[in-house]
Amino acid sequence: MAHGKETPRQKMIGMMYLVLTAMLALNVSKEVLDAFTLVDGGLTVTTQNFAAKNDGLYDKFNMAFEQNPEKVGDWKTRADEVKARSNELYEFMNECKVEITQVRDEDAIHDGEVHLADVRSKDDTNTPGEIMIVGKKGTELKAKIEEHREFMLSMIEDKEKYTNTVESVESILSTHVPESFYHGKKKGVTPTWESTYFEHLPLASVITLLSKMQGDVRNVEAEMINFLLGQVDAGDFKVNVIEPVVIAKSNYVFKGVPYHAEVFLAAYDSTNIPEVKLENGTLLETHGGKGIYEISYNSIGIKKWGGVISIEKDGQVTSKTFTAEFEVAESNATVSATAMNVFYRGIANPVEISVGGVAERDVIAQISSGNIRRVSAGTYQVRPGVGKNTATVSVYANIDGSRKLMSRENFRVYDLPTPDAVVDGIPGSSGALTVGKMSQLQNVKAEAKDFVFEVDYKVQSFEIAFQGSGGIWDSMPSSSDRFTSQQKTLFRQLRTGQRVMIEKIKATGPDGVLRNLNNITITVR
Repeated sequence: MAHGKETPRQKMIGMMYLVLTAMLALNVSKEVLDAFTLVDGGLTVTTQNFAAKNDGLYDKFNMAFEQNPEKVGDWKTRADEVKARSNELYEFMNECKVEITQVRDEDAIHDGEVHLADVRSKDDTNTPGEIMIVGKKGTELKAKIEEHREFMLSMIEDKEKYTNTVESVESILSTHVPESFYHGKKKGVTPTWESTYFEHLPLASVITLLSKMQGDVRNVEAEMINFLLGQVDAGDFKVNVIEPVVIAKSNYVFKGVPYHAEVFLAAYDSTNIPEVKLENGTLLETHGGKGIYEISYNSIGIKKWGGVISIEKDGQVTSKTFTAEFEVAESNATVSATAMNVFYRGIANPVEISVGGVAERDVIAQISSGNIRRVSAGTYQVRPGVGKNTATVSVYANIDGSRKLMSRENFRVYDLPTPDAVVDGIPGSSGALTVGKMSQLQNVKAEAKDFVFEVDYKVQSFEIAFQGSGGIWDSMPSSSDRFTSQQKTLFRQLRTGQRVMIEKIKATGPDGVLRNLNNITITVR
């Protein structure tokens, strides 16, 4: 296996191994083979250091899991699997070392470990090949290394983001034979990984090589545990300020309605200022790591707003969208007739209703006699019923799933007033007109001039009373609001000083009631 990121000590040991391996081709002396003992000892110390470092990382995982099992649980499970698989491959490599050594130097094995210094047959070039090549142990080892490499890489989901870790694992656990090892081979013959590392090599070098592979296993294990430990807090943000926050459903509570609030700690980094942008692109001012949003409305109702908050972390910008809404309402519950504290039958009486702190959609209005309906936000229309001189408007609010009575107001109920009969040119109930003006009259009107509402009245009929020849009074009827042709002919025949009375005037309003109006007297001038 090749090295990825190595310490100076590892590089030195690797160089020593390559030099000593090259010297073997020159049929070096037994003293040179003994030098492998030094290399193997150095590799063993390095591997032990990796193991101790890994134990410390596992302790960190255990402590983090005890503090937050839900957050750490999945990553700890992966770390435990990395540990188990690493131990399995490490032990298989140790089995290979023991099996090779025990053929001729069983007494060099202590507590299941090979002590190369006690091996006498360091120059044995047959046994390693028999075990690792003929016995297929080398093929099995290669397969296990490749399987281990793929497993470790599977722990890294975002390989593009963590390219350094990926390349390191691939390099350290590589089973590729470098081209430099092709020297001396027949043309067109590609040496296998097994033959490259175990064929015709002395036992001392093979044991040292397997020790190096064990160190590689611990090296990759350390790198992967570091990676997994980093993933526990990968999505976290650094903070330096922690503040208590209280968020209440409402700061305005009605009598009998419970107050509800959520209390928690909010943390943020006061040195890393976020960018808060509204949906319309407006940037909010920020103070102490917080975006400040302030706006006022002159109209009541629900107002929705939102945007995006962005913050930089490890050179990358993280953005989150947010939405919120609030209710603009009157400060108090009110029920008031727009015109006065009176309802009139036959017309739509406007009423304004609002309940402070309650959304318009949660306000319900009812009336004891007649009907009431919402026409717009906060505005209603009331049509009182017949036979009652008072009407009560009750206002309810839906609060936390239940209906609460918020207000109850009594109103007087009146019939519409009787209007005045009006003829063009006559200021009141009597006046003078010329014959020419009288002949131009078209109709009789009904108006309630001083009434608070504009009400349309319609004259249904009237009569013209006049003094005929011989001093006898006669009359001419009209079954509408308009003067008839006979009446207009009469007007043209009148003489100065004569009088005409418009009487028996009847009119109706929107309530359908037929009313008798005042008479109008006209004197010809």
